[in-house]
Amino acid sequence: MGAVRMCIFELFLLMLLAARYECNEIDTLSLDKLKTEIKLKAYKVAMQERDEQIAKIQEQLHSLQAKVELFDLYSNENKQLIASMKSQLDSNTEALRIALNQIASFNSSIATHGSSTKSEHKALAEDQAMNCMPFQNSSDIHDIFVNGFGHLSVLCDAQIAGGGWLVVQRRFDGSVNFYRNWAEYKEGFGELEGEFFLGLESLFHLTKSLPHEMYVRLVDFNNNVRHARYDNFMIGSEEEQYMLKSLGTYSGNAGNALAYNLHDSFTTYDQDNDGWSQGNCAVYYLSGWWYNLYGNSNLNGRYFDKQVHSEQSIWWYNWKGYYALKSVQMMIRPKYTSI
Repeated sequence: MGAVRMCIFELFLLMLLAARYECNEIDTLSLDKLKTEIKLKAYKVAMQERDEQIAKIQEQLHSLQAKVELFDLYSNENKQLIASMKSQLDSNTEALRIALNQIASFNSSIATHGSSTKSEHKALAEDQAMNCMPFQNSSDIHDIFVNGFGHLSVLCDAQIAGGGWLVVQRRFDGSVNFYRNWAEYKEGFGELEGEFFLGLESLFHLTKSLPHEMYVRLVDFNNNVRHARYDNFMIGSEEEQYMLKSLGTYSGNAGNALAYNLHDSFTTYDQDNDGWSQGNCAVYYLSGWWYNLYGNSNLNGRYFDKQVHSEQSIWWYNWKGYYALKSVQMMIRPKYTSI
């Protein structure tokens, strides 16, 4: 704007000179020359203003371009999410097709061999088991076959919430150290007869093969029992850092503590995948779990044999805050229990 004011001032001086020349009856040629100079100055002022307007418009265009690029980024992320969901749907559809074919094969076998008894049919189903559903009334250890993973020994449970549940994690006496590295959480550790963690890799393939629900049973040191149930539990692959991809709808009386960490990656002390830039949540909580800036539950934390207030203990914040729990058990089973 300083340049514009200067030009206006110069125009004013030229107009005064023109008036002076007219008063002294300067010849017409000199007066025309003066008028031309005045017009040139006015043109320069107009050009200056135009340049400033162009600069403002360019600034606005840059701002709009940045917004468009941001929109494109969100659009690409949405496309990737849709592609991931479609891939999961395709996988579940294929797994369902395989399961239905197996059931059809079982039924065909029974029809062909009319002398087969009900017990033989049950034995055949158990021999081909992909989860704990064929062992409806059992709370024992069984061998199953997991698509994409292979043979796996698992603990089934029919006492806590009906039959067909497969135990993923169990804590009750502190006999097993759960402050483990990434490789151990991937493969699993502990003993099925006692405390254990099944393993993230097998858990990924189980929840990928069929839609699963999850049941979490919590007990405090006064033997009060609470539970949280999620009707569509699924985790991602190791390449996805075993992300907590889905929980579905919550029900129960313990509070929806896992909701905060939906879509968060699994973190251990030697593989920091959380959102806390100042440290590692697994180290802070002495655990391996799904974390963001912090956790809202810590079921793989340190075991205490009494109710203490500690962020490093086993806790479910929506129920007892940071007070240690006496026992916990996590279980999954196919969402459609007729399969």
